Amino acid sequence: MAQPEVSVSGVSVSARIPEFWTDLPRHWFIQAEAVLIAQKMSDEAKFQFVISKLGKDVIQQVTDILVKQPENGKYDTLKTRLLDIYEESENRKVQKLISEMELGDQKPSQLLRKMQELASGKVTDETLTILWQNHLPGWVRGILTASGLSDINALARMADKVTENAMPIQGVAARWKKPITVTRRATYAQH
Repeated sequence: MAQPEVSVSGVSVSARIPEFWTDLPRHWFIQAEAVLIAQKMSDEAKFQFVISKLGKDVIQQVTDILVKQPENGKYDTLKTRLLDIYEESENRKVQKLISEMELGDQKPSQLLRKMQELASGKVTDETLTILWQNHLPGWVRGILTASGLSDINALARMADKVTENAMPIQGVAARWKKPITVTRRATYAQH
């Protein structure tokens, strides 16, 4: 059975957009604008909506705009201020890119996407490939190098497949601390 078309009310719009993300302000605006654009809201309505999604600490940072509201472009003024305050500087992004990234539990392609976002097109693909590969296990780097691929996205897909398929093997190999050598076999045979 087909789903009936439902017009989105202001209440459901509010429920669909979370409170402002101070750690990812640009991402929050992308998500909010994806919902708000369909509503064809006025500048004033978007401005008021964003205010409703700000926590106490964030409100303190924009009180001057709220008290003395601009005549025009209220929403854009508020958005610009929030991005200026909470978005990381280009220097900080480069710092994170160089020294704070880790593979951890994520797929190699997920790490690459985070690094690409931090690089913001300011680093060449070749440099980004080197930085990214330095965070991968040595055996994965070896396979990627032997593949002859140069496209960073193709390398990421391959790294995902390699790590996904090799994980159980690596887990088994990690359990064996020392291989049994001829000398050790002889020792076991004597006991």
